[in-house]
Amino acid sequence: MEQHLWNKLKKWLKLKNFNLELNPPPTKFTNGMGNLNYKIFLDHKAYVLRRPPLGPIPPGANDMKREHLVMSSLHKELPLVPNSILFSEDINIFGAPFHIMEYKEGFTINGDTFPSELHNAKDVKIISEMLISTLVKIHKIDPKNAGLENLGKPEGFLERQLEGWFKRGLIAHQNKNLHNITQLYETLKNRPRPEDYKPSILHNDFKLDNIILKKKNNNIFPSAIIDWDQATRGHPLYDLATLLSYWTVQSDSDDMRLIKQMPSEQDGFISRLEAIKQYKYLSGNSIDNFNWIYSLSLLKLGVVFQQLFAQYIRGTVKDKKYLVFEKVAEASYRRGLNIIMNDEII
Repeated sequence: MEQHLWNKLKKWLKLKNFNLELNPPPTKFTNGMGNLNYKIFLDHKAYVLRRPPLGPIPPGANDMKREHLVMSSLHKELPLVPNSILFSEDINIFGAPFHIMEYKEGFTINGDTFPSELHNAKDVKIISEMLISTLVKIHKIDPKNAGLENLGKPEGFLERQLEGWFKRGLIAHQNKNLHNITQLYETLKNRPRPEDYKPSILHNDFKLDNIILKKKNNNIFPSAIIDWDQATRGHPLYDLATLLSYWTVQSDSDDMRLIKQMPSEQDGFISRLEAIKQYKYLSGNSIDNFNWIYSLSLLKLGVVFQQLFAQYIRGTVKDKKYLVFEKVAEASYRRGLNIIMNDEII
């Protein structure tokens, strides 16, 4: 990030009675394919500054204002959510809207492998089960108690997700290779979907690398839940379905396994079916018509990876790993269609 932006930020923070330390300079976190995150120090205390990525931003994504509101509200109900202390939408300060949140120590697990110190079946099982129990903690929060009873629009939530992600998909595909996404969309459109449910707070991109972990005395536990810029209220099973869309297994197609978002194929990681059963047991929520929502989440996943592929084609990103994301998108649509047509999850 250019030095003059840090200088502008320092002046703005001084007006808020904070001193931004620029020596040594802020450091950028390297993980992730979306928002930009920097470790900064204000008055000798560590924080994280977060802003959207460079280049065009898909509608509804990378919403710093929403993330600040959600994190500062949820922190009071669930301390695992870091508190966001400052927000500005003035792009003249740092080139884009941004917010500043608490820094939480720990580590994240990115990609499809575990760190060597966690590479045993016991730790793997604990972490995979922790994913489900942590998700349930989010869904048990009363939105009103958190002051988020007006977040999002739960009425018609699933229908809007279907229509919205299909429209984003048409844009991302630039009206090319539309057979698989259109077939999945039309099948979902004509199948019964869950109607009656109690709206929950949704993280909306809940997966392993959005949890900061700590290990102490051989015990592994969550330190923080991050990445709340898409949070809303809606059907709780949509969060579970989103998580499972990243949860690949060895029997999935080769193209589907190119996702490499979670180490779910490692020995000890519980199966998708076990995850669903544990969620039902811990939450008490019905899983009726789950496959409709699961297929919808795979349509969403396909569009997200097609959007990432489009960034590579435009030259916004140079990383060649993005080149295979078109295959991931098509595999996601095919898997979603197979689930909704054959009532198959595992």
